[in-house]
Amino acid sequence: MRDDRTDPRDGIFDIAGMEKGLGRRAGRASVVALGVGVLRGVLQIGSIAIIARLIPPADYGIYAMALPAVTIGMALSNLGLPQAIVQHRTITHLHVSALFWLNLGLAALIAGLLYAFAGPMSAWYGDDRVMPVLQVISLSLLFSATSGQYISILRRRLRIRETEFLTLAAEILGLAVAIAGALNGLSYWALVLQHLVTPLLRTVFMAVRCRWLPSGPQHVRLGDALQSLRFGGYLAAASIVARLTGYMGTVIAGALFASAAAGLFYRARNIAVLAPHRVTDPLSGVFTSTLSRLQDDADGFRTMFVRLVSRSNLAILPVAVFVAAGSAPLVDLLMGQDWSEAAPLLFWLSLFTFRQGGSTGLQNALVACGRTGALFGFNVARMVLLALVMVTGAQLGGVLTMTIAYTLCELVVTLPLMVAVAGRTTPVTLRTFMAGSGTDILLALGLAGGLAFGLMPRLAGQPAIVQLAVLGAAVGLVYALRIALSPALRGDVLRVLRNVLGRG
Repeated sequence: MRDDRTDPRDGIFDIAGMEKGLGRRAGRASVVALGVGVLRGVLQIGSIAIIARLIPPADYGIYAMALPAVTIGMALSNLGLPQAIVQHRTITHLHVSALFWLNLGLAALIAGLLYAFAGPMSAWYGDDRVMPVLQVISLSLLFSATSGQYISILRRRLRIRETEFLTLAAEILGLAVAIAGALNGLSYWALVLQHLVTPLLRTVFMAVRCRWLPSGPQHVRLGDALQSLRFGGYLAAASIVARLTGYMGTVIAGALFASAAAGLFYRARNIAVLAPHRVTDPLSGVFTSTLSRLQDDADGFRTMFVRLVSRSNLAILPVAVFVAAGSAPLVDLLMGQDWSEAAPLLFWLSLFTFRQGGSTGLQNALVACGRTGALFGFNVARMVLLALVMVTGAQLGGVLTMTIAYTLCELVVTLPLMVAVAGRTTPVTLRTFMAGSGTDILLALGLAGGLAFGLMPRLAGQPAIVQLAVLGAAVGLVYALRIALSPALRGDVLRVLRNVLGRG
């Protein structure tokens, strides 16, 4: 076996000297991530508008009910191993190869288990159509596991631009497949095809760009991969619990009510988290990579945390306020009258997303400091609490009451709890969090309430596009004033503009 200490392929993973100019590289990576996030958001809005008119809520609910098991299986299959590539200070080619094969083997095992248990899961929902959907979608775990390794290799060196543009290309082609399938009468099977094609293409694109191939499984040591399991195991467990929590409303609605209720809740949540995820998902690669390089510098860590979180909130919160206040005309414009019952759900779920920038920043701070055990413990407590709250709300007043209870619990209880956990285990303090996110959340909540109950009733009766245009102008004006009155935000925006012009 080759001595991994002298293997020239180790140079692919060498990050020595990256601390120099790290802030500048992180800033540019953030600009790219946010820019592509906007493009992906536009793509997803277009997807929602088209698919909602081709696939009705009841049929969409079949696909939505299969997703929680697949999403949890995806987290189980990687055990946080791709993130270990980013977080480790040093890592070798053979170590990464070991992670690759372990990850792929776990994905194959979990995919087989999902296929085998698709029948009982379908029976639990009381709908036989869920079983074949779940069986086919389980194959996507193999593609996602492989692409995750390549994405992490690129992110380790802050090659964010490549990962984001290649992901966007895969999503565009996947959407084209879904639309073609729906137009040809495939109904929810068109969504299943999209779920398979997108990660497959992403794997091919990333592998070609990365120009790295793992050594064969016979040449690696399993012990290399097992070294990362303590870090990755807790991270995977935390991810599983977080994803299960995210799908909990869809599962409860499908089990207690019907597939239409599951479809309404899933689609409303999907729209609500669209903008936040289009920002936080790509920025997580920047957050974790950058903060991991600063884990031994507490002051630098806090400064970078505030900078990154405030930047993500500046992108998330104006859109989240717009979606919350304009939920009714937005649903009408995007999806039509068949989905009108999703509007009140969208309002409350959009309020929940106000915490997204801050909570994602805290999560990445915990991961960067290797405190994945603390993150897992928090996510378990959060899941249990929200399960009790949501089931009680559903039984008392249906899906809307469940949604209201969920949102209030997330804002008032779980977010402060997460701040406390991060304060005990990372350099991030309450003061740091408030500087980066707390004040902005309070402003957004007040603005959303004022616009929803003050401005929007005055626009009732106007076409949806007119209502949204006026609302957009109002939100834009408020946030323009917010930037103008804050020296810190002005400086942040100027840095972003300099990065954009510098790239131009």
